[in-house]
Amino acid sequence: MTNLGCPKNEVDGESMASLLCAKGYQMTEEKERADVLILNTCGFIDSAKEESIDEIFNLISMKNKDEKKKIIVSGCLAQRYPEELWKNIPEIDGLLGIGDIFEINKLCSSILEGKRLCLVSSPEKNNGRRTIKRKVQNRPYAYIKIADGCDNHCSYCAIPSIRGKFRSKRTEGILKEARQLVDYGVKEINLVAQDTTLYGTDIYGEKKLPQLLYLLSEIPKLRWIRLLYTHPAHFSDELIEQVASNPKVCKYVDLPLQHICDEILTQMNRRVKRRDVEQLIFKLRERIPGLTLRTSLIVGFPGEKKKHFEELVEFVEETRFDKLGAFPYSREEETPAYNFKSQPSSKLKHRRLDQLMLAQQKIVFEENKSKIGKTFTVLIEAKSKERNGYFLGRSQAEAPEVDGVILVKGNNLKIGEFVKVRIVDYCGYDLVAKVV
Repeated sequence: MTNLGCPKNEVDGESMASLLCAKGYQMTEEKERADVLILNTCGFIDSAKEESIDEIFNLISMKNKDEKKKIIVSGCLAQRYPEELWKNIPEIDGLLGIGDIFEINKLCSSILEGKRLCLVSSPEKNNGRRTIKRKVQNRPYAYIKIADGCDNHCSYCAIPSIRGKFRSKRTEGILKEARQLVDYGVKEINLVAQDTTLYGTDIYGEKKLPQLLYLLSEIPKLRWIRLLYTHPAHFSDELIEQVASNPKVCKYVDLPLQHICDEILTQMNRRVKRRDVEQLIFKLRERIPGLTLRTSLIVGFPGEKKKHFEELVEFVEETRFDKLGAFPYSREEETPAYNFKSQPSSKLKHRRLDQLMLAQQKIVFEENKSKIGKTFTVLIEAKSKERNGYFLGRSQAEAPEVDGVILVKGNNLKIGEFVKVRIVDYCGYDLVAKVV
């Protein structure tokens, strides 16, 4: 199985793998050995769709050399374009929609019998609330998807049409999943959803994320809880207090803003103004000591003029985010922004992206230099493949897979242990450290 895209997709992939293993299938990382090749795709933006299509044809080239191999395509691309994939790529043996992942065993057995089967129905079929014992990767962190779908309807985003309405998992199911992950040796849990700050509003009638954080922190062997994908319009004072006061909750807030210019925010349907964002950031930094603040931004949105972009760059330079990801606007069908006037050129979008990231790079390098000599508690997660004698680790200030890492020099370190380190250098976005 190959998982593409975001951690939410990864959780779906692990769920499918668990169901398959429970039926007696054996997972392998060697594609040459596999009878069934499962590609769990992303279909969110153009670059993700292109990556998914490229990988489908890579699998087809393997199938052409060994006609016994079967190909299953699942995930967002399968959910979004089932008819096109089924009709135009006959080498695909099975299609599986987001709401149909619990039918993976039925699909596998059917295609191994020589049938070609498409199982793509509503993304809300399983309500996003079913919890199973997941087969997680051999590492000390994991993701828990606390909700699926989205009701925010940002004008550029196709997620509501792909994954359906916002659906929270019940708290007892999330706690059960977390305990199982901890029993596997997981030390850090990362909470994900399209909008984690709205957790519980659909089934409990109110925001329940603060209470969920507290209940998760009661699990004895769980050390870190990290909060990702929070919406600036839905951040409550109660949530700020829980992040600030709960010793197990990482002092790390992922706050995707997308833009800062009021005119663009309105066009994006983000439901916040610049003043709201600045007030929230002030409160977060004032009330959460040692906070690491991450954001995501979009450049080249339809109608973004030079003055709008300059306002965004100035805001980034003034705010000095600890972590920042930026993306060129992707024009997606079935979204309101698809029909907006003044669609920018690809050249302009990428030029603005480079300019914004250069501004952020300067900030990150200055911050990394200032950390030399300071000590941090680090979770060791793997041996470095590039540097002999070094391990890869992260402090509370680095989220897995999206932020830099801390390269820790040592010979007897163990995967999954926490060690105190002193920063001695930095290498681009990564830090270099020795064990104290």
